[in-house]
Amino acid sequence: MNKAIFFDRDGVLNKDPGYVHKVKDFELYDGAVEALKRLKEFRFFIISNQSGIGRGYYKEEDFHKFNNHVLEGLKKHNIEFKKSYFCPHTKEMNCECRKPSPKFIKDAEKEFNLDLKKSWMVGDHASDIGAGKNAGCKTVYLLTGHGVKHLDEARTLKPEYIAANITQVADCILFDKSSKIIPRNKIEALTKELKEENKRIVTINGTFDILHKGHEFILKEAKKQGNVLIVGLNSDQSVRQNKGPSRPLNNENTRAKMLANYDFVDYVVMFNEKTPIKLLEEVKPTVHVNGSEYGQECIEAETVKKNGGRMHIVSLLKGYSTTKTITS
Repeated sequence: MNKAIFFDRDGVLNKDPGYVHKVKDFELYDGAVEALKRLKEFRFFIISNQSGIGRGYYKEEDFHKFNNHVLEGLKKHNIEFKKSYFCPHTKEMNCECRKPSPKFIKDAEKEFNLDLKKSWMVGDHASDIGAGKNAGCKTVYLLTGHGVKHLDEARTLKPEYIAANITQVADCILFDKSSKIIPRNKIEALTKELKEENKRIVTINGTFDILHKGHEFILKEAKKQGNVLIVGLNSDQSVRQNKGPSRPLNNENTRAKMLANYDFVDYVVMFNEKTPIKLLEEVKPTVHVNGSEYGQECIEAETVKKNGGRMHIVSLLKGYSTTKTITS
């Protein structure tokens, strides 16, 4: 049986100013081609609600003309979509094919011999996640397109990951670095072994909810301070203590996986406490890195210095935060 990824088209593969249907308005998202190439072991399908047809904003032939342009553009990069499914109806028409109905996914399952348990649905509407869940697929919710607008509703459906861009979709689906995620009860022994090998251990901690360029920057700067970078990740329990019941957006296991995907992150370990102090007592890093908003006198400083380590402060990239990502 074959594995598949079902993509909502507009706002996922291509930018969507609203009821996009004119070829002149076609624009792929940055990173779309690269992400799709990485996912080549899957079969690709488009499943799209096109209520603009039912509303009379454009004709079915306009949809096909635009959709064929999208597919032809991707084919030039050796990216093939097996089939495109679309619903031309409005919500009020109460049809059987409009997402969150799994009809088209089930149709594809039969026609292409698909294993839905190993397949994914990717979209920027809650209805995309609903369709995937109703069909038994795993799901990724994208904040591109209209994703931020529908985030609260989508969260109730518990997608496997909430991604900032299509590159993160590929990272999530292709994750294969579980050996980098270390159980808390094994981190102390691991760090002792590393020190016996004369490794300079660097630590950094945080929620790392929806990854962005600011996260990538500070993690890279942290790795420059030593040989081994260990990321202390606030567990879901810890995040709620610090940020309230509405956070995190992504669960601890998925956040750990996404961090482990970075080549410059060597290990990820979770902690349940409100602060990382106990974890730092166990690791005793050579260097602990923090952002400039906390400074040299951060809560970690005393513990780090007491155990012979030093602090390294990184000036943050302005304008990047999870809060900004979900409110922009």
